[in-house]
Amino acid sequence: MKNLTIATTQYGLTDIQSEEQFWTGITAKIRDASEKGAAIIVFPEYVTAHLLSLEHTMLHDEACHFLDHRTEQYVQFFQRQSREWNIAILAGTHICKAEKDHEYVNKAFLFFPDGRIETQSKLHLTPEEQIRWPLAAGDELNVFETEWGNMAILTCYDIEFPELARVAALRGAELILCPSYTDSTHGYYRVRHCCQARAIENQLFVVLSGLVGSLSEDRPQVDQGYSQAGVFTPCDTPFAADGILIVGELGDDMTVIAEVDFHKLRENRERGTVAPFYDRRPELYEQEHRKTFS
Repeated sequence: MKNLTIATTQYGLTDIQSEEQFWTGITAKIRDASEKGAAIIVFPEYVTAHLLSLEHTMLHDEACHFLDHRTEQYVQFFQRQSREWNIAILAGTHICKAEKDHEYVNKAFLFFPDGRIETQSKLHLTPEEQIRWPLAAGDELNVFETEWGNMAILTCYDIEFPELARVAALRGAELILCPSYTDSTHGYYRVRHCCQARAIENQLFVVLSGLVGSLSEDRPQVDQGYSQAGVFTPCDTPFAADGILIVGELGDDMTVIAEVDFHKLRENRERGTVAPFYDRRPELYEQEHRKTFS
């Protein structure tokens, strides 16, 4: 299995004057990551909502309509960038209509240089996403194969549900990508600590990306972000004791890059001090589950 050099962004919310400035800024981050040897770059949840800062303040349903009408442009842009810079791009998440119906979803898109696209709709919606937007939750977890191994995408709130990461791990995922948007310290640390917990209990890598900074004018959908992007590992040999491979500088608009060594992950699973992924007792859990709900 090949090692993976991965870039993850702390994307800065700043005042922009045009859509061109937005796309140019994205391009610069992709180019920089590619030139530094990254094979994947991860952008945060709601990254295209930055475009709302160019418009008058909208209601949530108006914002959904505005963003959905840029879906074709969004897809074509990132397909072109992925091919041009020979880098896989998790292009954050984008609000668009679901394929099956007319409801809006918060969907992550992962673009590959050969034109392939993997997607994942957010499966657990926050109260704001359910009530104020409102959005529809996804209904299927996509665990997909890559040249580096199996991966899954758990968007922000999704990482707070251990069942999802466990299912992904049981289906062979060794890396979880977590694009997020948190606008407070409470939200950030919920997501951050859950990323690290999922890495520990499933003995895999978790990559976190987020929005940082703020806009000068309030936008009810996205106006400020608090995050510290990072790549996390199990808290066991051969990794660092704190389970941190790399993290960014809190609040800075920046990209951090790390090499993910899957051979070390296999070593951890085979010879680690503990083996929480293998020492599970499914029969015991099912027995206690039946007791609880009988």
